Amino acid sequence: QARRARGRRGGRQQQPGSASGSGSGSGLGSGSDSGSGSGSGSARPQPPEPSLLRFLVCPLSKRPLRYEEATNELINEELGIAYPIIDGIPNMVPEAARMTRQKAPAEGSERP
Repeated sequence: QARRARGRRGGRQQQPGSASGSGSGSGLGSGSDSGSGSGSGSARPQPPEPSLLRFLVCPLSKRPLRYEEATNELINEELGIAYPIIDGIPNMVPEAARMTRQKAPAEGSERP
């Protein structure tokens, strides 16, 4: 019983700290809930924040990008590059981008 009482006292002493901890834990829990919402959002792509699009430019050309809802990508029309958006976060790494148009074959590579 003495051990239980100490455990209870210890628990009581830690409650204010753990209450604030559980308060922040609840915040994290809320984040987890929104994270689970993003799990359902993975079936339906999350577009980036419209306010964010004003500031995003292609890392290669420094030109503005266009959001394509059908593919959930940011498109650079000039270079023909599409940057994927994963869970609402644009992946602006050039190596992660895909080409939206095929390159024309070089003149010397065509054979009659």
